Amino acid sequence: MLGRIRFGVYELDREAMELRKHGALIRLQEQPLQVLTALVERPGEIVTREELQERIWGKDTFVDFDQSLNKAVNRLREAL
Repeated sequence: MLGRIRFGVYELDREAMELRKHGALIRLQEQPLQVLTALVERPGEIVTREELQERIWGKDTFVDFDQSLNKAVNRLREAL
């Protein structure tokens, strides 16, 4: 399931966990990249907050999930 996903001018390399725009590397932290990966793997579908929480943070991780997810999404929006 690993590999590259292209969308618009972007390319997400899921194995290397790198995002590129027109071939230029865009620096992103791990959590925003994981959010992006979850979204591009399911185009046109709804990915719930609960699914993201379980996938990225796991059930046994105790963080302020809402704040962490909001930060990750905001960083992703800035990068894109």
